[in-house]
Amino acid sequence: MSDSIKDIFNRHYPGLCNYATTIVQDKQMAEDLVQNVFIQLWEKGKFASLNNPEAFLLHCVRQKCFDYLRSNKNRKLVLMKDLPDIGEKANFAFKEEDIEPLLSYLIAQLPPKMKQVFHLSREQKFTYKEIAEKLDISVKTVENQMGTALKKMRTLLKDFQFLLF
Repeated sequence: MSDSIKDIFNRHYPGLCNYATTIVQDKQMAEDLVQNVFIQLWEKGKFASLNNPEAFLLHCVRQKCFDYLRSNKNRKLVLMKDLPDIGEKANFAFKEEDIEPLLSYLIAQLPPKMKQVFHLSREQKFTYKEIAEKLDISVKTVENQMGTALKKMRTLLKDFQFLLF
């Protein structure tokens, strides 16, 4: 792998695994699917021509997950009509059912401390004051961390042409 492929892999792999896990509900299988996407793209030499690798990788992982679900009889059946067209000029727009996996991916892209503050606020429903006390930081730091996290997530969502906030 070249340095740029390694960088892309290291930057996106954990988030892509979270994204795939929320779709297939199997962490080990999700990791295998994400690794297969990277291997296939590397073998086909696709990394050099990627303008927006993050959106493209999300699209590829999503398709790989749907392929897995469709082929696995014990899982939820995904109908062909529900899958987007996979042409060269495929639209990477996300739908409402993509919100949870996409948010999982976006949260995984946050720095560790910011991710912890976001988790305590949005998932554990802690107040900013409770978060500040728990992490031994100021309320203002919590506000700044949340503001920055939401701003980063909005920017990433805008890149995916999917506005949630």
